[in-house]
Amino acid sequence: MRAKIIAVFTVVVLVVGVLAFALTRASLNPGSPRADAARALVAAEAVLRVQAGEAERWLASQAADPKVREPFSAGTGQARSDGATGVANGIKSATSKAPVIAGLGPSLVVLVDAKGTALGRDGSPFLRGDDLGGIYPALRAGLAEGQTGSDVWVTPARNEQLLVSWAPIRGENGQVLGGLVLGTALGDGRLTDVANQTSGATLWFEVKDKDGYRIVAQSKGGTPDLAAAIDTKQLEAGATSALSTGQAVDVAALPPDFGVKVGPLGGYGDGKRALLVAVARANAPAATTLLFPFLGAIALGIVLVAIAGHVLGQSIMRPIEEVEEGLLAIMNGRTDLRFQIEHPELGGLVSRLNSLLSQLLGMPEDETGAPPPALAVRDKGPEEALAVDESLANNQASGSDSTALGAEDEAAYHARIFDDYIRAKKSVGDPVDHITREAFRARIVASEKQMAQKHGKPVRYKVEVRGKEVVLLAVPLG
Repeated sequence: MRAKIIAVFTVVVLVVGVLAFALTRASLNPGSPRADAARALVAAEAVLRVQAGEAERWLASQAADPKVREPFSAGTGQARSDGATGVANGIKSATSKAPVIAGLGPSLVVLVDAKGTALGRDGSPFLRGDDLGGIYPALRAGLAEGQTGSDVWVTPARNEQLLVSWAPIRGENGQVLGGLVLGTALGDGRLTDVANQTSGATLWFEVKDKDGYRIVAQSKGGTPDLAAAIDTKQLEAGATSALSTGQAVDVAALPPDFGVKVGPLGGYGDGKRALLVAVARANAPAATTLLFPFLGAIALGIVLVAIAGHVLGQSIMRPIEEVEEGLLAIMNGRTDLRFQIEHPELGGLVSRLNSLLSQLLGMPEDETGAPPPALAVRDKGPEEALAVDESLANNQASGSDSTALGAEDEAAYHARIFDDYIRAKKSVGDPVDHITREAFRARIVASEKQMAQKHGKPVRYKVEVRGKEVVLLAVPLG
């Protein structure tokens, strides 16, 4: 029984463990790193486009202030530059009150004339007179059209690495007087923020210059080792294709668990100079990483099943074995033996089995409430207290026995038969310490009453020794 219980539940644990491993492995499907890289690239570009649009709208609202036009009406060049620096300082101070702009890290505010020549910047006299429109043609073209716009300014010689937005400044007649330019930081922190807002994939920012393509910023995770793992020629070829077609391109530059996507940065200038690179990696753990914890859990489950099966089997098998040995003893002559087994599930069955044995063997059930004799299977305790032969001995008992028993005083009869029974038990080597006079007398009285009702005449008992067994023989009274 115990082995069957353990075997069945071991199979259940194995099936559940294997199924759980398969479902967990399937739920952690790494998917397609290339598809992940493509989604990361689209999301990052969208965030940068939105940031450019927000900067342009905010600059347009600032450029509409009449105070911003005042430097353009100054009488001398110095006065215009000083006035432009003052306006730039005021705009830079206003960025701290605009959460959207402050979060972009504004680092430069410049007033330029209609051709893009710098009149003054915030906090410094530098840049005055610089032809920014000539260096960055997108600025001059935007002011000529009277439109807001954005561009990427990356010029190592000028120590510039910015994402720039501008808005035209118009006179009272609507003519473009110049422009208000805002530069925000372009560095690793900016790309890391974008990556955290989107996919969490590694992002690189590339620009094209006379020396080719150069990574100017990278998000957290874009380590030099990762950059070195990508074939430079493959990446440059992908970048060239992306700028020429205006579409994102896959770069076959890493093992299958990596995906690399490069695309032009839209919304900044003509889209022909700056690029975004997204690198995604399959993050599902290897099958062996999952296998060992599951094997450990399955092994623990089997051990617990074995322990529980042993305990459960023991609680069921012990009373069954006691019943089996007790029935064998009854078959060998111990007809007054009854079972005393307390068990939550088998207790009712044992009680009915005792009643069935009493009916089949003609033995009266104890009406005194005293517990019947029990078989101690495990510790081989003493034999039963009473072994009563309930068959009438009409042909065996002599008339003298019947007369003598009938004439005997009841109290003296009960005392004598108890003493005879104890002596007989001792003569055959049976233990008698557990037999009390009161319980013996109660059992004899109950048996005599039942036999008298059953056979229509009173009976008394006498003790006989049959081999190694002591029995009480019923003798009918005249």
